[in-house]
Amino acid sequence: MFFKRHKPFVILGITIIFLVILTLYFQQMKREELQNELSKIELQDVRIDLGTSKGKLGTAIFGVIRNKGNSTIKIATMSVEFLGDAGEVSKVHNFYPVNNYSFSDSLPLEPGQAKEFGFPIDEIVPENWGGGITAKLIDLQFK
Repeated sequence: MFFKRHKPFVILGITIIFLVILTLYFQQMKREELQNELSKIELQDVRIDLGTSKGKLGTAIFGVIRNKGNSTIKIATMSVEFLGDAGEVSKVHNFYPVNNYSFSDSLPLEPGQAKEFGFPIDEIVPENWGGGITAKLIDLQFK
């Protein structure tokens, strides 16, 4: 009696539960795929230095990004944590060492290629910055 009366709601509930489980499964697969691809990309020699970056003279983050994977990267997102004197994170900022929307360098990063990058930071650093950073890749978009 209950099932006959509420049959549409039961079917709707089962369908929603199935779709939620399916969505969570695909999200997990996507996260694992991203982590696998991130492990194939290396950030090398990331450092703070004085120099010219994007036509500006000043303090900048320099480094090299190397694609050891099999896919062409059109956008790579690098998260940089600016550390205070005690080693605490005082600010986090994202940079794009590979960006197909960039006016200065819109070339993708092909498999086996490496690319030098530099980003001016004089206007970004927090007041309590102790001079240290940590950098890691957090996202990739492929061609």
